[in-house]
Amino acid sequence: MPVPEDRAYQPIEAYALLGNCEGCALVARDGSLDWACLERFDSDPTFSRLLDRRRGGYFVVRPEGDYETARQYLSRTNILQTTFTTADGFVHLYDFMVGPEGGQGRPRLVRLIVGLSGSVPMIAAYRPLAGFAETFAPLTVRDGRITAEGCPSLSTDARFETEDGVGVARFTLSGGESRSFALYLGEPPATPPDAYALMEDVRRTWALWTRDSAYVGPLADELMRSALVLKTLTYGPTGAIVAAATTSLPEEVGGIRNWDYRFCWIRDACLSFYVLKKFGMSREAERFFEFVCALCDREEGQLKPLYSISGEADLEETVVEHFEGWRGSGPVHHGNGAADQHQADAYGQVLDLFYLYERLGGTLPEGLHGHGARLADISAAHWHEPDAGLWEPRKPEQRYLHAAIMNWVALDRAIRLFGPRESWCAERDRIVAFVNGEAVHADGYYPQYAGGGDVDAALLIAPMVGFPVDEAVFARTVDVIIERLGHGQLVYRYKNDDGLPGKEGTFVLCAFWLVDALLWLGREVEARTRFAALRVLQNDVGLIAEQTGEDGAFLGNFPQAFSHLGLIHSALMLDLYEHGGRAAVQGTYADRTLRETDTRRAPTIAA
Repeated sequence: MPVPEDRAYQPIEAYALLGNCEGCALVARDGSLDWACLERFDSDPTFSRLLDRRRGGYFVVRPEGDYETARQYLSRTNILQTTFTTADGFVHLYDFMVGPEGGQGRPRLVRLIVGLSGSVPMIAAYRPLAGFAETFAPLTVRDGRITAEGCPSLSTDARFETEDGVGVARFTLSGGESRSFALYLGEPPATPPDAYALMEDVRRTWALWTRDSAYVGPLADELMRSALVLKTLTYGPTGAIVAAATTSLPEEVGGIRNWDYRFCWIRDACLSFYVLKKFGMSREAERFFEFVCALCDREEGQLKPLYSISGEADLEETVVEHFEGWRGSGPVHHGNGAADQHQADAYGQVLDLFYLYERLGGTLPEGLHGHGARLADISAAHWHEPDAGLWEPRKPEQRYLHAAIMNWVALDRAIRLFGPRESWCAERDRIVAFVNGEAVHADGYYPQYAGGGDVDAALLIAPMVGFPVDEAVFARTVDVIIERLGHGQLVYRYKNDDGLPGKEGTFVLCAFWLVDALLWLGREVEARTRFAALRVLQNDVGLIAEQTGEDGAFLGNFPQAFSHLGLIHSALMLDLYEHGGRAAVQGTYADRTLRETDTRRAPTIAA
């Protein structure tokens, strides 16, 4: 076996996601567990070789010598099956995380290697790291248990020894034989758990969850994988939905655009709510609704753009100086300073969420009426002021058109929910006059911000939220976005200066937004062609990154909730268009959610 520290960084697309709605992990094609936050998404990692190939922790299980791999998730689950093919035989490696279904004292992550045929020499190499520590704690190996200070403990039926500070087990696996490895947050049991029984419990839990799907069309399995990603990125104890499973995977190789995405952006999570609800996954959507309600109660309506998965607002951004970052792309961040920004669009997202909830048959708690009205009052009083914008540039604030449109959403939904008020109605009309009047560029398109000439893919969502766009101006905006921000079927968010050095990849969600916008305009053939091309952005197990380089390589944090919700939303938009034409894709998110087709039933709020 080569010295593990000499292993090169793996491409982002080489990874598969494990999760249990508490924490998560990433496993590479070569059987290496290179990222894992076992207790909760935003905890310090146990395995972190993803972000530093020499200083980070890892856990490898694979054949010795040459091999080929193929992998898949077991049907409608997050149990990963990797098949290793060697000259000596075949083995299956099963990787999965265990949630509450595992019972009290459960392991958090299990690895089960099973011989299929022949006799395959195997190796397991275990080197955990306590968070982002600068040194590895010594391992203690005793009676099938491995412990290290500050790290989870390993229970196994494989025989380990330490070699240069690494726990190493070498064994030969014949057909029908198996070895298991179980990671615990606390003291491990005296004997390893029954990995087969745990895997069946986990399989049954995932399969039961998928039965709620409201969609039975031709893309059902593909969309279910994206729904499973959104479910996996949901923190069960609170209902918060994280933006991605990782921190500091770069938007440019070698660049500094590396952020921590293991938090709940209100905007991103509201969009996830729409998609989960539309897809039929009611319980997760409603748990997030409860999370937002709790935030509104605590913050008295004045929301920040993002929170921790427990609802804390203090997300101080620090740098892990001694980690070099994936492929040398530092800095590695812990926390996110964007929590202190003013992003005006969040109020519109929240009030749209309340509106969808009520349209689906839910009853808003009485306390939310006051909070919702307060959000609308803030939008009415301040919509014309500059803000930090959707994309969080590190530069002076501007009067972004996307923010104005989302403030219009806040006022429009407040009027629908709580009745008309003079200031709300007046300011809602002023926003329409501003966006469709003085803000329109001389060349007939919507610019990124008032007085500017650059375009912004965020404006593609304007008709999706029911904003009364000028159709000719919007059509021109779509064409300018394709011309200036397009790269084949891919789309950049923007290309103007954002206050940071370097550049970024194309933004996957924006490419799906373009599909939706083309359908709204009735340009079905273009929309379908683009959607078909975007489907190939998934890796071999159906996962999508935040961004894609022009060479097709994955960039940014992974897997990204935005990208997966974009795939589901565009697929359901195409389904609506197929059954009802252009009229079926008009209106608000709530309007479209309530429209049924031959392949999708409308969801409701659970009693």
